[in-house]
Amino acid sequence: MKSALASVLLVFVASSIGFSQDIKVREEAVRLLEKASAVSSPAKLPNLERVDTFRAFGDAGVKDGSFSRTVIQGVGRRDEYVLGDYHLLNVWTQKQVAVTGVPHVTPGEFVNLLRLTPIRLVRFDGEDVIHSIDEREVGGRKARCIEFDTIKGQQTQNNEICVDASTSVLLELKLGAELIENSDFFEFAGALMPGKIHYSVGGVRKMEISQSMKPLTDGEANVLSAPPGAEIQHPCTTFRRPFGTSMPQPKAGNGGTDVDIIVHATVLPSGRVYEATIQNSERPDLNDEALTLVKQWTFTPAMCDGSPTQLEVSVVVHFQGR
Repeated sequence: MKSALASVLLVFVASSIGFSQDIKVREEAVRLLEKASAVSSPAKLPNLERVDTFRAFGDAGVKDGSFSRTVIQGVGRRDEYVLGDYHLLNVWTQKQVAVTGVPHVTPGEFVNLLRLTPIRLVRFDGEDVIHSIDEREVGGRKARCIEFDTIKGQQTQNNEICVDASTSVLLELKLGAELIENSDFFEFAGALMPGKIHYSVGGVRKMEISQSMKPLTDGEANVLSAPPGAEIQHPCTTFRRPFGTSMPQPKAGNGGTDVDIIVHATVLPSGRVYEATIQNSERPDLNDEALTLVKQWTFTPAMCDGSPTQLEVSVVVHFQGR
């Protein structure tokens, strides 16, 4: 299953096909998902302010945070991240980015937040096998739910996507161990956006998000002024991402299941990993092992206009038979 990316809309997944399926059922499933994406994709966005407040649940307890994005179309944007003692403010314009805040790797909570908001949209591809479309209630609303498998190598991932039978919005996405629940939809720029998003992994609640969006008035364009004391950086004209040179995976187990843990880390200009944090995991007991391993990985440096630079990356640690 693939993701759909539209303007400020973030989205993503991967997909497959390998077994026989009813072509009419597949056609209807594709139609439902395309319409769901269309109703949540603005045709034209105004200057806007988006605010996400969230509660994250993890081994360290409950954390409250926020993310705000102000966009002046064709000019730039202002992003602010707040979570505990982590505070980062980036003001982007066409020629520079002004940065203030902590020089640490972005917490995994924000990486997931930006995948889920303003709404996660997906589409089927050749890895997806559609089985059926069933009618049932989701969150008290009549829905049409698409049951399908995603075939990834030797793994088969069981999935379900539920679409509101009346408005066509995406109500629920079960993608492997991930569950995304959208509710309290509101209209913005001719599209329907979820006011609340609940995110779980492996049956464990990870994040509750409240979201709002509003158009900006002309008098608010000064939000793109660089804050006092900001570090001024210049976007790259040419860029090359870091490439792994040593990325050992954990030793295989003698049984159990295969587990992928996603780690977010900073790759320094030297190619070494500076910091690492868990972005997504359904096996907390393997988190420390994954972090220890990734900190030993090495890369070629990211290159900005021919010069080494640091970059944040998300990588997968694969546990086989664990």
